[in-house]
Amino acid sequence: MPFSWPTFAQAIYRISRLRRLIVAAIVMSGLLLAVVSVIDPTILPPMRALRILAIIGFVVTTHVVLFPNVPVETLSLAVSTACFMVVLPLLEVLSDIAPIPYRGAALVLLIFLAVLLIVVLTLITHFLIETLVYIGPSVHMRLTTDIHVPFAPSVASRQFGLRPDTRRGRVMAGPVDDKGFFDVAVVSQHEADPDDPTRPMVVKIDAKVLQSDSENHEVMLVLAGGDVTVTSYKYIPEGDGCRVEITEMPGDFTLGMHAMFWLMDQQTDNLVEVAELMQSTPSCANGLAHAVSLLSLAGIILHPRQPALDKF
Repeated sequence: MPFSWPTFAQAIYRISRLRRLIVAAIVMSGLLLAVVSVIDPTILPPMRALRILAIIGFVVTTHVVLFPNVPVETLSLAVSTACFMVVLPLLEVLSDIAPIPYRGAALVLLIFLAVLLIVVLTLITHFLIETLVYIGPSVHMRLTTDIHVPFAPSVASRQFGLRPDTRRGRVMAGPVDDKGFFDVAVVSQHEADPDDPTRPMVVKIDAKVLQSDSENHEVMLVLAGGDVTVTSYKYIPEGDGCRVEITEMPGDFTLGMHAMFWLMDQQTDNLVEVAELMQSTPSCANGLAHAVSLLSLAGIILHPRQPALDKF
């Protein structure tokens, strides 16, 4: 899915939904700044550290608004920005070593080299964080969230509960077999088909309804690798509509994946995506947004295989 500029409503939603990710990125860079400030206050006085932290907060918030589906890049960008802001005054000191007529050119060269090093640091940090997210055994933890929708429980149950022979946005369910299982195809908004990059990837899983009535719906998902995820929905009358509560226990999440899922508030975003299908307003859900990253755009601009504007 190509890059697209967010609307004002989408920007506000992304900041709200990804608030935990923003705070985590600021805390990570803040800890780094605090360590440098304690080790050598002359290099990084506390007041300058606070100013840098404010700049990082702006950078991180802007990044999640423009690139809402690359959380690892958001975290690594915060760390690399902190490093760059710390060393920036030192570059001017180093440039003073050069003869006076060449100091300006020396400073420009040092800044250019620093930017290259920061890009390398971003890539290294990105790799390390991504490794930590996916490494380790599966950890079974219950995930719970809820959302209010302006519909009766009977209407909400038909929309939110996964059932055979239905289509819900980018999720399509097939007929049930004699064992109660049915096929489910989920169109990915963020990944292309490895066999045909012009088409989105379609993830196929098996599902089985374990229990269903007007107030509860429980379904079992069997993933491609054989892991099992059980999802339970509750529909509770509330005001002019109902509250949809969802409890999940993913069968293939590592501890790092649980942490990233929580930082992105992904479970609530999934509910918002389904709820928006019941309304006529444009979608704000991150699940339907692009997954373009800042690094991928930089790669297109620096090494274009086709005009860069085609990607926008």
